[in-house]
Amino acid sequence: MCTVVVRVDPAAAWPVTMLALRDESPNRPWDPPAAWWPDRDPGVRGVRDQQAGGAWLAASDRAGLAVVLNRWEDTPGVDGSWTTRGTLPLDAVVDGVLPGAAGTAPTSRAFNLVRATADGAEVVTWDGAAVRTTVLGPGVHMVTHGEPDDPAAPRIGRWLAAFRAAPAPTGPPARDPSDEVDRTGPAADEDGWGPWFDVLDGSTVLPADDPDAILRDTVEPEGHFATLSIVAAAVGPERTVLRHTRLAQPGVLHGPLTHDHA
Repeated sequence: MCTVVVRVDPAAAWPVTMLALRDESPNRPWDPPAAWWPDRDPGVRGVRDQQAGGAWLAASDRAGLAVVLNRWEDTPGVDGSWTTRGTLPLDAVVDGVLPGAAGTAPTSRAFNLVRATADGAEVVTWDGAAVRTTVLGPGVHMVTHGEPDDPAAPRIGRWLAAFRAAPAPTGPPARDPSDEVDRTGPAADEDGWGPWFDVLDGSTVLPADDPDAILRDTVEPEGHFATLSIVAAAVGPERTVLRHTRLAQPGVLHGPLTHDHA
């Protein structure tokens, strides 16, 4: 149930900027962005799932970034089991391999994989029936657990217009998400990310278990899911910049926060 907001401008110095919020079980341990996979590529850093060893988000200066979001469609699995979706961002960034490229169906549960490079962004979807790719054209887009920019999808129908109306960040985040949330003074928006964080802050008027809430803390049929961290990122031709904040209280934007540079 993660949420990703993406701005695409292929002609810009930083063609892609992204705000990504991670939803996961609060009881599933994970590590903040770092170079956790030196055996695959020492230049790749990302958010690591301790249980399966894969990545929620993976990035490198050479290859941009990829982030995986869960979908809930039934998938066939193999002998009643599935491979971890955490391999998908790593395969995309390390090897340039996207799901379905070999003509075979993924062996994981359903997902949306947001892939961003200096050439633009796209979403690769596996819904249990087929692998599809949606190119994200110039402008601002929103991806959750359904189709990109789908106004019928919770969160997208409520908040996409607000993100599109706000001035989008056009370069790397200079401040951590925790600093963006608590910024004050006339020079507080020096990096251009303030308007998006204003929308995010405004979304907290909704209870964390509301279907339209971006900052989430809710029990679904599949289990307990909550927003655990926020990543602000920018992708350029030769560099990918990440700023990360871990929410001390799942699903709560304000309060004690920790941040990590990557």
